[in-house]
Amino acid sequence: MNYQMLLECHAAGTPITPQEAELLDLELDSQIESIKVSRTQGCIEVAPDHICKVVCVCVGSFWITCLAALLDQMNPVAAGSKARGARVMDELLSNHYAING
Repeated sequence: MNYQMLLECHAAGTPITPQEAELLDLELDSQIESIKVSRTQGCIEVAPDHICKVVCVCVGSFWITCLAALLDQMNPVAAGSKARGARVMDELLSNHYAING
């Protein structure tokens, strides 16, 4: 199951298991790397409004932003570490993507 389907299931009320959260964390790292090399990745498409609302990001945000927000909510990073959402924003900005929302 891909991360977009897991986010859809989460939005529909299905809890994400700890194992799925670990896989999502790995997927986020992979998606962050992919935006550095290709502008056609699905992670930089705008996520549906209901997904944005469920993970508490601005409507019109990218899928990768939603994924990072969900992971930050489920498993906050240690004190002194950069949140996943902040890492995603840094990468989007450094790779010249317009930030939606």
